[in-house]
Amino acid sequence: MRSSVFVLVFLVVILGAGLGGGALWARHTLAEKDRLVDYLLADVERLRQSSSRLAEENSQLARDLETLRADLASEKQARAAQQTTIEESMVPREIGSKADFPVERGMARPGESVSDFAKREKTSVSVLKALNPWLDEAKPLQHYQTLWLPIRR
Repeated sequence: MRSSVFVLVFLVVILGAGLGGGALWARHTLAEKDRLVDYLLADVERLRQSSSRLAEENSQLARDLETLRADLASEKQARAAQQTTIEESMVPREIGSKADFPVERGMARPGESVSDFAKREKTSVSVLKALNPWLDEAKPLQHYQTLWLPIRR
């Protein structure tokens, strides 16, 4: 009987130790879960604040977009008005008399410079530059390049 009492006491001690260990494990697990819940609640609050901030930013951007669309519409109208003015100014208009432009075309020879061409045509480099503003005095003229010249009378 002594051995059965011993076995029973042993089993009660083992069972008590197991229950005590299980209780400690449960307490530890619940504490971990409580910490995790607290962390997640703080995270949820942070995300709510971010969401609120983003909603405010979104509404501000929507207002800015509407303002920019209104500005764009007014700019388009202004540009259309300018375009109309430009097109009207480009329409040929009859002048009171026949236009007589005292210029003619001259043709360059191979290897000729602007100053050589001016001497041959009995004019000055400055007059040639005034009538042909694209000329570069440093470069020789191209073969058969045509230039505006004053009419010699």
